[in-house]
Amino acid sequence: MTHPQAETTLAHMQTFEPPPPGLDPLTAPASLLRQHGFPRRPDPATAPELDRIWQRTFARPKTIIQAELAFDEVMSARNPLYSGSENFTPSGWGGVVVETSSLGYSPAEPATCVAGIIIVPEIYPVSGDSASPLTVGFWVGLDGFTNGQVLQAGFAATITGTSVNYWAWTEWYPLGPVAVTNFPLEVGDAITVVVSAPQPDQGSVYLSNERTGLATRIGITPPAGITSIGASAEWIVEGISADLPNFFECTFCDNVAETQQHAFDLTPDGIITNIGGSNGPLTQAIIASPNTEIVLWEGSA
Repeated sequence: MTHPQAETTLAHMQTFEPPPPGLDPLTAPASLLRQHGFPRRPDPATAPELDRIWQRTFARPKTIIQAELAFDEVMSARNPLYSGSENFTPSGWGGVVVETSSLGYSPAEPATCVAGIIIVPEIYPVSGDSASPLTVGFWVGLDGFTNGQVLQAGFAATITGTSVNYWAWTEWYPLGPVAVTNFPLEVGDAITVVVSAPQPDQGSVYLSNERTGLATRIGITPPAGITSIGASAEWIVEGISADLPNFFECTFCDNVAETQQHAFDLTPDGIITNIGGSNGPLTQAIIASPNTEIVLWEGSA
């Protein structure tokens, strides 16, 4: 049976044809990069750290693929917004949130882009060979912390017994999520995720895998009545199922976000959030450096 949101959600998604052979993203015009799904080239004057990551990402050849999308039934079964409660069991966010209101910009500036490299962790059942599927998500995003929407992308993993399935996905909630079905990933891969809203009514997601060399971009238009607020940027592990599978630790590195005029990282005002359980926190998030975050698995619900 088709999910009632599937057709509407997919209608808000845009994919991009691969570039012609020989296109060099380091020198190609910005208009050509946009046409073929490359993320926007950052301004080195206002976002030097983001520009460094961009330059390093495309210093190695990338195979740009046209994303193949399908409605994500697994991720659609949850509310992705931050609940603000320490007692959720175990759904919630473990990671770091930076609210743009804390950055001291005058006048205030919304976040328009957030990026990070997430190392795919190995997933284990919480106790022996569980028959019940357990799912966890890993993502970066804009908004969702104190408002009714979130633009996000990353990957998720479901373990059933000892079998684990990893997949990439994105969404602009309250639209439903979509899975990127032709973007393979496995344990140890370094997945670059860039989520941006260059205009309040335009979303863009870029994913690349350093091991495979594959990269893709997805454009998203928001649902009616929604525009990007840019009130916060996040780097998050999200509990999805009735318990949190054991992922030991997940590292987010090269974490950076930007407004139209400034770039910022996890410090000094990053808010650490942890997934709560009935017996205490299920995760422990650590800011290891201004651009590095580690989320540790602490236990089951």
